[in-house]
Amino acid sequence: MVKTSRHLEEWASPRTVITLTMLFVVVLWAAVGFWVVSARHERVLTTSESLQRMNHAVEDQTRRQFRLVNVFLAACANWLEANPDRDPRSAPAFQRLIRGFRDRTGEAIDIRLLAADGGLFDVEAAAADPLANVADSDYFKNTPPSGQLFIGSPTRARLEGHSELPVALRLSTSEHAFPILVAAIDLGKLTAVYERQRRKPGGVITLLRSDGMILARAPDAPQLLGQPISGAALPANALALQPGDALPEPAAGGERRQITSYSPVPDFPLLVMVSADYDDVLEPWLRQSLWVILLAVGVTVPLAVVAFRSLQLLRALASRDAALQHLATTDRLTGVSSRQHFVATLEEQLQRANREQMPLSVLLFDIDFFKRINDGYGHAVGDQALIAFAEVASDCLREMDLIGRLGAGDFAMLLPATRIDEAIGIAERVRAAIANVSIVTENGTVQFTVSVGASEANASDSSFDSVLKRATAALQGARSGGPDHVLVI
Repeated sequence: MVKTSRHLEEWASPRTVITLTMLFVVVLWAAVGFWVVSARHERVLTTSESLQRMNHAVEDQTRRQFRLVNVFLAACANWLEANPDRDPRSAPAFQRLIRGFRDRTGEAIDIRLLAADGGLFDVEAAAADPLANVADSDYFKNTPPSGQLFIGSPTRARLEGHSELPVALRLSTSEHAFPILVAAIDLGKLTAVYERQRRKPGGVITLLRSDGMILARAPDAPQLLGQPISGAALPANALALQPGDALPEPAAGGERRQITSYSPVPDFPLLVMVSADYDDVLEPWLRQSLWVILLAVGVTVPLAVVAFRSLQLLRALASRDAALQHLATTDRLTGVSSRQHFVATLEEQLQRANREQMPLSVLLFDIDFFKRINDGYGHAVGDQALIAFAEVASDCLREMDLIGRLGAGDFAMLLPATRIDEAIGIAERVRAAIANVSIVTENGTVQFTVSVGASEANASDSSFDSVLKRATAALQGARSGGPDHVLVI
């Protein structure tokens, strides 16, 4: 029962409550922090993987589109080289070839002739005049003679008014009247395909040339076409990336941060860039994190309140226990040890003295003629006499000694590690000091003396009763010998 009570006191101590509360709060918020960080990482990683798959699909579709352009241009180049003396603008066979290409692509790709002076001609146009002179264009100036395709910067068609992407192929026969073939890709239709595939909201699909020029973009942004993309948004080794490679961390691609995946288009100097808005991607994570944090706060605040109230209750219980302990161990009138506490302490000290073979002495005090003081001067004066004795006797004791009240005018002193001769010296000091005490009353001054019985514990004492019996016998002998007397047994 005692062990159980001690365990309950240990678990119910303020230190335990504070420690357990702080430990729980730390574990709770560590778990919340771990979840928030891991959930954010998982969200970004999942989005990155989704962008990689989308990037691969867009890259594959773009590659097929440009392979089709390559086939069209190669077929037209073969016809022109096989018929160097015929004007392709009036040749029905060449016109049927061009019409077939346009029909197959739904007017998304148009083949045009580029003369040596920069004049751009539409094969099916009724007028003989060129559509425009593009001698200052990059694809007229930079198309290589090796038969490779050159992708020019986006332009705006004068008649239709929509944006086009020119792809040029130079004929191997330099003497031909139209040395360059141009495939004009309708960017509106290409952008519409990208628009259906991009991530919404905030997602962007961009087609770039190898030098970073923007060729197409969804959502459509005509003001950006032909402009170089920000260098921070394009890795230095972009064309060396494998299809579907991605940058999982935000990249500066404009005013808003983006999570971006890159894929080079095989066989063409092109790069597909698929992006997702960083804030849009993390918005669900932010909402979940907010709810988790609010839940953690909702647990922490009540827990703190409960812990605070528990501490207040424990302090109140501790104060009450201390008061009860004081009442149980202290004589209410004199403030010295109560009889029960004195006897229990005497038993403990006697066992210790026998175990460690140390001396131990006991003094019993009796106020001489205490009943006469009570009867003659009243109980109030008698109480003053008891209080005065307790104060004077306590001043004569050492820190390790204990004084207790056993009866009406009876007191006892427990003197650990004290031989009988030393105990007699203490008894004489107390007796002499008491003789100097005076209590002024309405009926005169009251002075009193004490009789003292002294005894030392020995190895034959089986319990504290043996020591007290000898001290009691010594006190009775002192009384018989006259007041104000010390006797040892």
